[in-house]
Amino acid sequence: MSGPPIPRWLPNAISIVRVLLVPVWAWWAEIANRTFELDDNGQRYRIVAALILIAIGASDVVDGWLARRYDLQSRFGANLDAIADKLAQVVLTTYLALRVGPAFAAIPYWFLGLLIARDALLLLGCLAIWRRHGHVDTDHGWHGKAASLCLFAVLVASCFAAPEAVMNTMLLATAALVVASTAAYTRRGVNQFHGPRGLPA
Repeated sequence: MSGPPIPRWLPNAISIVRVLLVPVWAWWAEIANRTFELDDNGQRYRIVAALILIAIGASDVVDGWLARRYDLQSRFGANLDAIADKLAQVVLTTYLALRVGPAFAAIPYWFLGLLIARDALLLLGCLAIWRRHGHVDTDHGWHGKAASLCLFAVLVASCFAAPEAVMNTMLLATAALVVASTAAYTRRGVNQFHGPRGLPA
């Protein structure tokens, strides 16, 4: 049998490119902020940063689709994809929350705190399950994917300097999804933790 019509390493390579695009985005975002602070036209730099962000999101869709379409899924690829996604979310949200500048719509501190609390809770839960069972069932539910999609939409809106009313609506909707998703993952984690030792819950 012949192999897939694409190189087996291509989905993972796209994930690595996504990781590399994160500091590139931060560089252009900072140029946009500094240009606006100098009362110059930083619109073109803001557009570049927004396009890089869209490329980051598109790469997430493409690498996953290629892996599923050509049966190239692997544990390493899944972990690399998750790391790339989390890095992009954390870096971009942190920058837009802490680097208050004229180029972008700011992300409020409470929203950044919510994401940090969620990730900390899930990380501690995974560590507790791993210590008890030696493995963790990390399948992603639809609610987690929906929360990630809404978070990406918030970041895009911020990069295009969306009006405050639009940002507030999107932030509240995303926060509600994040809370609901965290609660669902927590319930699932508790069931895993109390399941038979050494067996999947």
